[in-house]
Amino acid sequence: MLRLAALTALLLAAHSAGGEDAPVNTCVDCHGDLLEEAGGDIHRAAGFSCVDCHGGDPRAEEQDRAMSPARGYVGVPTAMAAANMCGHCHSDIERMRVINPRLPTDQLAQYRTSDHGKLAARGDEKVATCVSCHGSHGVRPVGDPASPAGKSRVVETCSGCHNPSYMEGRSIPTDQLPKYEQSVHGRKRLEERDLAAPACNDCHGNHGAAPPGVSAVTHVCGRCHATQAELFEGSTHASHFRDFDAPPCTTCHNHHEILATSDDMLGTGERGVCSACHTPGDPCDEATKAMKAGMTRLGERIEQAHDALDRARRLGMDVERPTFELAGSEDALVRARATIHAFSEERTEAVVKDGVEIATAVETSAESKLAEYQYRRRGLAVAAAMLLLFAGLLALRAHRLEKRRLQDGP
Repeated sequence: MLRLAALTALLLAAHSAGGEDAPVNTCVDCHGDLLEEAGGDIHRAAGFSCVDCHGGDPRAEEQDRAMSPARGYVGVPTAMAAANMCGHCHSDIERMRVINPRLPTDQLAQYRTSDHGKLAARGDEKVATCVSCHGSHGVRPVGDPASPAGKSRVVETCSGCHNPSYMEGRSIPTDQLPKYEQSVHGRKRLEERDLAAPACNDCHGNHGAAPPGVSAVTHVCGRCHATQAELFEGSTHASHFRDFDAPPCTTCHNHHEILATSDDMLGTGERGVCSACHTPGDPCDEATKAMKAGMTRLGERIEQAHDALDRARRLGMDVERPTFELAGSEDALVRARATIHAFSEERTEAVVKDGVEIATAVETSAESKLAEYQYRRRGLAVAAAMLLLFAGLLALRAHRLEKRRLQDGP
């Protein structure tokens, strides 16, 4: 910031002096306020000035000459012209190697393949370009929390265009944000401020933004849900979904309104999602009932084991080891809920069986701790009774001795 202020003061002072060889920048005469807006601009920090983006002649005193198209002047570019302006540098491998070798140089190529880029190429001036997401003056690194393309602001940035007002007259949905806000992803991101939760660009991409097609959606979801995606691709259902031209993950879990999953989603019941393709009582429905019953059985066994451990713990028994072992049963329940994506009753039952065996062993261990406690209590009661009896006998013996002493006299 101090460097920028010093540079600005130098430019203004040099322009006022009017020296023939002074680094005059007449842009600041009218647009000095943009220098303040560009206070944290990454381009200005790298030594770029107005002319690097807008062209023209910043040394010319006459406005017509300074802003002459013949001298390469570009005012406010729109559509593809805006993308090309940014791509002039960001697609230049040699230049970017000097400025920042860590930045990719294929952003413009990706943008041209996206729906945004295709519309821009057709002259759509309302479509999103580089400056729509990154800003124009005051562009900050994506890792900067103040960047509109950063993790903490990307949902706000995308919804700045994808809303009913801006999209009026276009035949695309505009309810993405309200649905996302109610989804399990949106609640994590917007309410709990968990920046690891998926946002718009995590599913739709960044510069190559495009709605994922049927063949791509599994790979998009599978970047986070790798186990489920792998199981699904190896299942018999994968070919059925392709045959019916149905997107795999979103057919059951929806799109922007993805809600927290539950076992009730399995089957053709009231909350079951299988009813979209299956009817109650068909072979697949019976299989899902069996899978759901297995997970319910495992969940109940885990609860019973937890209850036994809690009772033993409250009585002061050491249950650290069986509590640790029970985590294996809880892990089995998680794996069973993932395994249902293989649509195999046998595979799901095998995982459930492993979990039930662990939970049963833990409950048996907890019950043995409770039995040990009861044994100790009985042993303590017997020992206390023996001690009381012994004390009583001692008291009786002492009484008799004292009585005899009194009878015998001094």
